[in-house]
Parts: sequence; structure tokens; C-alpha cells
Amino acid sequence: MAMLSSSIHDIAVANTLLGGSFEHQTHRRHLVTPFLRFAQTMGALSPVITEIGEWVIHAYAQKCMSEGMSAGNLANVFSALRVVFRALGKNIDRTCSNQRLGLPRRTREGSRCTLDCAQTDALVARARKMDEGFALLILLARYLGLRRKEALMAGRDLQMWRDAIAAGATGVEIMRGAKNARPRTAELLPGKREATLQAIDAALAYCRGRNFELISGRRKTLACALNRFKSIARRLMMTGAASFHSLRYSFAVDSATAMLDAGVDPHMALVRLSASLGHGPSRIQMILRFYCQSICHRFEGHLKPAKARKHGPWASAALPRADARHRAKLRHAALSGHPMGNMAPPVVTKGRGKQFKRRRSTVNPFN
Repeated sequence: MAMLSSSIHDIAVANTLLGGSFEHQTHRRHLVTPFLRFAQTMGALSPVITEIGEWVIHAYAQKCMSEGMSAGNLANVFSALRVVFRALGKNIDRTCSNQRLGLPRRTREGSRCTLDCAQTDALVARARKMDEGFALLILLARYLGLRRKEALMAGRDLQMWRDAIAAGATGVEIMRGAKNARPRTAELLPGKREATLQAIDAALAYCRGRNFELISGRRKTLACALNRFKSIARRLMMTGAASFHSLRYSFAVDSATAMLDAGVDPHMALVRLSASLGHGPSRIQMILRFYCQSICHRFEGHLKPAKARKHGPWASAALPRADARHRAKLRHAALSGHPMGNMAPPVVTKGRGKQFKRRRSTVNPFN
């Protein structure tokens, strides 16, 4: 156990060197720790991760594939291993590449289905019998393309969104709950402006007396709210192809279809859709294969190779780094009237990992 603890500590050291959000670092540790336990059972564990033989990584890859791990999870696990080894001073990119390990290529085609208006209405009606807050989450995700966590944490931004739509804005600013707190503007669905406003009004009226939480768990934390969310989703049979994420697919298809029908250039339609979904302008091929698979025929012959086209006004705008993201958090907090988690400016120190963890524990996770 002492060797295992020492190796797990190496992961913490690597996370401190690599940086990233608290959740990203936690996820990286969860991906690498099972490998260390496997190395322990093989008798090949070392107090220092980089001293573990590369043959152990190859054996672990065969074990994971024999257990039926999906191609996407395999890619994530061994990418995390390579990143940790590299951060600790040992480069195994060539000897333990996905090709050398024999990992199958992951498919980037979307695995969720889209829901039409009738299916969404039926789902909302069923959800209202269980939890009104969950029904409102469904509507917000359907009209704004929100991720699960973004929808759960949307309560404190609802008034800001309502004011923006009432003032004539064509989109709403989303940052709370977004991946790596990357700010984005989600364009409103054409023809759904009033329906979106009604959904926001209903959600605001519901959560105003509930500490701006649409769903809350026993301990009033985000983790407990997420557990309750998963429980309700299972009872509603929102799993697999018809999971909560399928609402985001529906938003993407409706948004792309409306832009194409309005005569927007197909390439620019994908760029705008990618920005609305929070993926950035360079992910148009992924957006096409992942979210717009059902209407990909409408883009055939209109997209040139990536090197031959520019992405328009977003090409020179890099994703915000620590300082830019801090300024975005300050701006978002000022607009919404609620703090955005830890509002302290970013500080890079040797004890950053422990310091960051200690600061997070004092912050309301719903902020």
C-alpha cells in the first residue's frame, strides 16, 4: 500500500505540473489509478510511476480491451497515462502509442438521437409528474443547447438571459458550468424566441425561492444535485441514445437547419453552430459528424479542406487562458448579479494543487 500511495502521489505531482481545472485533474487521476492497481497485482508496481515497465502498459491495454472497454474510453485512459509519464520526465509517446498498443480507432459519429417537438412535449409531461425542476431543465437544454451541468447551474443566470432576450439579443451568454469555464454565446433558435422566453420565465419563477437551484440533493451540493438528476433521468428512461444529451443534438440540428434554410453558407453555419455549442470555430468536422449526422447530406460539396478556408471572424480569437478567463468570470458575475465560484485572480505557485483544492471547498458549487 505504501508503494501505491507513493505512485498516486506522483499523479498529484503531475497534475500540479500539467495544470487544468480541478475536475480535469480529478478525472486524470481516476483514469490512471486503475493502471497502478493493475501494476500492483502484476508485481510490477514501483514507488515512482516512471519506473514501471512499458510492458505493463501493453498488458494493461490487452486487459482493458478483453473486458470490452469502448474505444473512446481506451483512448482517454492511455492518453492520460502518456501525459502523466511525460510530465514526470519519461516520454512513452512512441513506444506506447495507440497504434503500438493495438487500440481500435474511436468513431466520432454521434450516438444520440434527436427529439422532435412532440417527443419533447411528451418527455416534459412525464417529467412534470416526477419533478417540475427536471421538466424545466429539459426545456432549457432543448432551446439553448445546454450540457447537463450547465443546465443544473443555470438558475443564477436566468434573469440575465431574460433581460438579454427582452432587449432584443439574438443569443445568451453561457459560462456557469461550461467546460473549463469557457464563455460562449448560444444563438437562439429561430422561431423559438417566445418559447425560450417562456421556459426561462417558468424556470426563474420555480427556482427563485429555492436558492436558484432547479434540482437539489439532500446536502444541497452540486454533486448531490447531479446524483438526483441521474436518478430521475433513469426513471424517465433518458438513457443511451435518448439521454439528456440528445436534447443538445436536437438543438444543433434545428439551429443548423434554420441557418441553411435562411441561405447561410454551410461552412459558416457550422462555424456558428460550433461556437453556440461551445466547441470553438475549428471543430466544424466534429460538429458535422457528431451533432448534424442526420442532415449531413445538406453539407455535401460545400465544405473545402480545412487548410483552404478561414474560419471567419473567430479565426484569430484564441480560447481564453487563465487571465482572460478570470476577466470573463468577473464580467459574467457583474451581468448575472451572482459570483462565479472562486473570483480570486489566478496564482501560479508550487503548491497550486493543494491551494486550489482548499479554496474550492469554501465555494458554493452552484455559483
